[in-house]
Amino acid sequence: MKPFPMKIALLVLAAISLLAVLPTSPYASDLASSANIYLYPKPFRVADLTLKNPAGRSVSLADYRGRVVLLHFWSITCPACRMEEPLLEWVKRTFGPAGVEVLGVNLVDPPAQVASHAASHRLPFPVLFDGGLGFDLKSVTMSGKRTAFVINPAKEAILEVPGLPTTYILNGQGQAVGYSVGPAQWNHGSAQALLQRLIADKGAGVRPAPAKHAGRLQ
Repeated sequence: MKPFPMKIALLVLAAISLLAVLPTSPYASDLASSANIYLYPKPFRVADLTLKNPAGRSVSLADYRGRVVLLHFWSITCPACRMEEPLLEWVKRTFGPAGVEVLGVNLVDPPAQVASHAASHRLPFPVLFDGGLGFDLKSVTMSGKRTAFVINPAKEAILEVPGLPTTYILNGQGQAVGYSVGPAQWNHGSAQALLQRLIADKGAGVRPAPAKHAGRLQ
């Protein structure tokens, strides 16, 4: 693999430092030990992602501003991803009407295969993939450990995906407040309290899901 440009290397190190910081939220201990969810000491804005859905429409994270989003990175052959699907379905069914969305991003498998898999398995959340827009998942070795980063069309590393599944929790302002690597217990009491808090937060500003038309996804 060719070495990353310096601009990307700096972003990579910044992303690693964000994931490495231990959470200091009052929910942190319970979430980390029981639900496998970690909270950041301070939310940070996530760079926009514009991907495609199986219908060929472009979908942007900005479309979901004002809603709480679980940005879920997965792959077809990931057993842990399949384990987590029922819990994500539960989240969508329980909290969806109140303003929570689950977006399943697959940057690993071929788009046609992702679309076919989503249709045949009736996945409980919208699935998204690059579709030629320039987003990719690049594997790198950092400090002797293998990880991966989402790369945007400008070849900048914008999010770390240490393994699959990885899920980022975004508030209504498009900021990451926490993350999970591996299946999370979304039905755990502390996880539910976190989602309810984000929904109630004035900054989340719950609004209806984007209408289903060109450039949008319901």
